[in-house]
Amino acid sequence: MELGKVEKLIKKYEEGKTSLAEEQQIKNYFSHHDVPAHLEPYGWMFNYTAAAKTETFHREIPPVGKSQKKNYLWMSIAATIVLAIGIFIYQEKDNNSGLNKMGMTSEQEMAYNQAKQTLLMVSGYMNEGKEELVYIKEFNKTANKYINLK
Repeated sequence: MELGKVEKLIKKYEEGKTSLAEEQQIKNYFSHHDVPAHLEPYGWMFNYTAAAKTETFHREIPPVGKSQKKNYLWMSIAATIVLAIGIFIYQEKDNNSGLNKMGMTSEQEMAYNQAKQTLLMVSGYMNEGKEELVYIKEFNKTANKYINLK
């Protein structure tokens, strides 16, 4: 095939206007001929796609033996024991955290409740101040109308 014809087919290929027969001609050219230096990247592309079509995927599932089943058994037993210990420790911590021996709340919990009340009060005042900002927005809209008219 002539070099000029190949270049025209490649240009057509890049525009997406080639037929399957024309694409096959291009693939045959790059697989059977000595390719000029300026067309080498196209040769690599067409040769790669031709090679990729022949590749297949074979998934091999390894057999599960008795030793692996025993490992799963021991791992599940160990996980159950760790989970039971974690639940026991969490319940003990939960029982002791709320009240001390005299039935009083701890200092940390009292400080947390006080901070929570203070923040709620501040939030209330901030929300009251925010309501007044609606009037400023309306004023800005009106001012912008008059500024844009000039």
